Amino acid sequence: MRVYKILASLFIAGTLLISASTIGAAPAQSSSITLKGYPDNFQMTGVKEGWGITLGGMWHTADGALSWKHPLSNTVPMPGNAVQLGKLAHYFAGDTEAWILSAYGPHKPTTLFHTLDKGKSWKTFRLPVKKSWEQGYASGFMHFPDKQGGYILLCSEPALGMMEKSLYRTVDGGTSWSRVGDLTASIAAYPTGITFRDSDNGWITSSNHGQKSILTFRTADGGKSWKPEKLVSPPALSGYAYSNSYPPVFSGKDKKDGVLPLEIVLNGVKSMVFYTSNNGGETWKHGPGIQGVEASRTAWLNARSGWALQAGGKLLATDDGGVSWKQAAKGSAFDKATEIQFSTSRTGWISGPEILWSTADGGHTWRNLLLPS
Repeated sequence: MRVYKILASLFIAGTLLISASTIGAAPAQSSSITLKGYPDNFQMTGVKEGWGITLGGMWHTADGALSWKHPLSNTVPMPGNAVQLGKLAHYFAGDTEAWILSAYGPHKPTTLFHTLDKGKSWKTFRLPVKKSWEQGYASGFMHFPDKQGGYILLCSEPALGMMEKSLYRTVDGGTSWSRVGDLTASIAAYPTGITFRDSDNGWITSSNHGQKSILTFRTADGGKSWKPEKLVSPPALSGYAYSNSYPPVFSGKDKKDGVLPLEIVLNGVKSMVFYTSNNGGETWKHGPGIQGVEASRTAWLNARSGWALQAGGKLLATDDGGVSWKQAAKGSAFDKATEIQFSTSRTGWISGPEILWSTADGGHTWRNLLLPS
């Protein structure tokens, strides 16, 4: 994982805690470390608040991504390289709350870090892993459908096309975790994410590695059993094309409205199709294909409001789950950006190498945050 323009020293190594405990906030005189630049991997949870991850630790912003800080004394331990960093299981629950799962290799603890005060203090919890590969998991995903319930999906390094997978669950807000089971036989290929609409109904999605079907899997019993989701293939998914599926987003009353992104690749050219549901994912209907768009350059605020960066420097927007799209803006920055996100219907960001812009009007006009104000 890249970190742009970081010139400051990264972090002070901390002591690994393997039982539930609290890491105290830094003394008043110590103040905090300010990151010079911005994290490549960041997520805004509000108009001003957000979280970022670098090899230097977990960072927090309170000014709309203009500056990033963390206390001197309590940096969460990070892996040794950028590739591992980008695959850490984490979940940003809001402006003040975050989770991250660190792993250190065979015979070493797999530790969950949790903060409720913007990273000023952290509690740690041991994940009761069963297999040695889980102690140095290759990639992971985390999701909390509510305050008490949460899930962690761990994946091993692939070997001969096979990737082991296991699922863990909490029902008490993360204080304790149990192993739901081994999902290797149930979930094909390489997972791209996990989401749960409620404590029972969840989805795991995967990238395609030679399979003919759309790799989306569903559980209705809290992750104990899984089966392929029944999705009608769109016209674009034909011939030599293959697809990568991504976790659905749910919103609305009882989270009945849903949108499920599907990336289609044909001869190296990517496009997107979005499935919509109005019954909590019981059935799905695909919309039209959007050319020149890839999954990492799309963002969903909810199951209806979304944005996409399209080749040619275009920013597209939808308010019907991707059934129809309109051009919101055009400019060279949209071609250079690798990520887009919105925290409200009006407030959003695009980012990438030497690119950090924000909007306050739904994407129609943008401000370059790297220029002096």
